[in-house]
Amino acid sequence: MNRTTPYRRLLTAALCFTLPLATVACNGSPEEAELVVGEAASFLSASEETGDIGSDAVVDASSDTLTSMSTEDADTATEPTTGSPGICDFSARRQEVLEKYDANQDGKLDRAELRELKADLAEQGRAPRFARQGMRIRQWAFWRVRWAFDENGDKTLSTEERTALVDAMEARCQRLHQQALEKYDTNKDGTLDESERQVAAQAIRAAWEQKRQELLAQYDTNGNGTLELTERSQLREDRLAAARARRQELLAQYDTNKDGHLSTEEALPLRQEIQRRIIEGQGAN
Repeated sequence: MNRTTPYRRLLTAALCFTLPLATVACNGSPEEAELVVGEAASFLSASEETGDIGSDAVVDASSDTLTSMSTEDADTATEPTTGSPGICDFSARRQEVLEKYDANQDGKLDRAELRELKADLAEQGRAPRFARQGMRIRQWAFWRVRWAFDENGDKTLSTEERTALVDAMEARCQRLHQQALEKYDTNKDGTLDESERQVAAQAIRAAWEQKRQELLAQYDTNGNGTLELTERSQLREDRLAAARARRQELLAQYDTNKDGHLSTEEALPLRQEIQRRIIEGQGAN
């Protein structure tokens, strides 16, 4: 079921005119290496965010997956990143991935280099080599993104589906970058200089710290400024309960035959709705 929605056709047309790195996708089938690098860049972009990107994919998650998602969401909600928060830059993320795996430094990935990158993307439970030191690794956040673009529900992405995912995440990055320009480009020169970037980074850190303090106020029962084992466990349980409740809401909306799960046909409208939210930059923080 390789379907191209009207929304996706509009996105592709927009990318052809506005995104230099999308020229391959506009001119024909992209090379596998470029797509896999783009997928890794998408993973990095999803990990940089602090929001609930693709959260409605919980509707198709098993009990074990829901538990893992909730654990990741709870753990990354209160753990600070050691790196400096930045403005979404998809081209920079692509370059980071390429530099990590291009061992012979010829500017591209050969078969062996590509094989290593694909293995890291497939690995669950550990930080891939392309992740920056100190980055929050949000494996399940990216699982939710992948679910949204797996339109035929076969648990893998076809070339068309992977291309749509990469294009959407790049478009999302462009939109978030534009939003940052509107807020922090005080001299209106169309870019963020070093001082403006520092202001943006401080604002991002302040917003994250505010959310952290709100969580501490709710769950730090002994008031020592951190979540200990039992307190963190309660946060995880609450996140899991919320995910289960949302799954039931989504089933009530999309499970038309009321058999307790979504068929490929029933899930498609939800997948496409999540795609739209991703492209439009929703749920970023």
